[in-house]
Amino acid sequence: MIRKIGSPEQVCSAQRVQIVDGRGNGARQIIVANGKLNFILSESNALDIFRLWHEGVNASFVSKNGLYTAADDFLRDFPCGMLYTCGLDAIGGVEGHRLHGNIHTIPAEIKSLEADEKGVKIVGEIRDTALFGQNLVVTRTIETAAGSDEIRITDKIENRAFRDEKYCLLYHVNIGYPFVDEGAKIEGKFVKSIARTPWAEHEKKKMLSVEAPEDNLEETCYFHETKDGVMSLVNKKLGKRFTVKSSLKKFVQWKSRASGDYVIGLEPCTSWLDDKLKYSVLKPGKSVTISLTLKAENIK
Repeated sequence: MIRKIGSPEQVCSAQRVQIVDGRGNGARQIIVANGKLNFILSESNALDIFRLWHEGVNASFVSKNGLYTAADDFLRDFPCGMLYTCGLDAIGGVEGHRLHGNIHTIPAEIKSLEADEKGVKIVGEIRDTALFGQNLVVTRTIETAAGSDEIRITDKIENRAFRDEKYCLLYHVNIGYPFVDEGAKIEGKFVKSIARTPWAEHEKKKMLSVEAPEDNLEETCYFHETKDGVMSLVNKKLGKRFTVKSSLKKFVQWKSRASGDYVIGLEPCTSWLDDKLKYSVLKPGKSVTISLTLKAENIK
């Protein structure tokens, strides 16, 4: 191949940029392309994935807030995006904590960035620390091969404190139009599924289907235990499938059919939310590694 190209950037590229306008002013991003996928990483926000396109077709949901560097009111600054990491102090609503936790608000420290004709590999460190408090460090590795339909995310969470530390984690993966559209279906191998609210219980028969948007319709959420840590959204009309695969078998499914907030969330997690929230514990000097793969592909 090297005889056919002038630069490896013809095959794969990763460019660090900074936003200089609007509500995202000052945000640092990394724009990545592998010949099949184009995606934007939020270096200023835990190296989360802000946008994703598969062969030029948008896969991610971006809220009306858009990219916003403020972090003082979740509902006003939540961008959604392709991947919004929740934790490590809270997922969902926990008294005394920001809704869905603090980790997304922490900038990543880039340790390495490689892009060549074989693919892209980026390693960043997110340090969740406090004076007289926690010292949790997440080493996040993001990889994609040239011409691949997949992004692989590996998070190593290490307790560098001298006491036990509790943590929780939820990968808020948000799929938007045109992947999310009337007639699309959610698939998974479920051991059990629990509705989060009475309205979600009322709508449970339609849990795995996607209908047209309705103005001001209440969201639904479901807690799934899967057999294999895999959930997919299949849109036969579009001819594409989006799959979330994780080493975690628990999922939260978020379904919003409200006009303007039309999104499906497939969210691997260490625990479900609300009264079902259970923290994991890391001993001093110990670590745990969690994997996540996002795949967008064509189907017949």
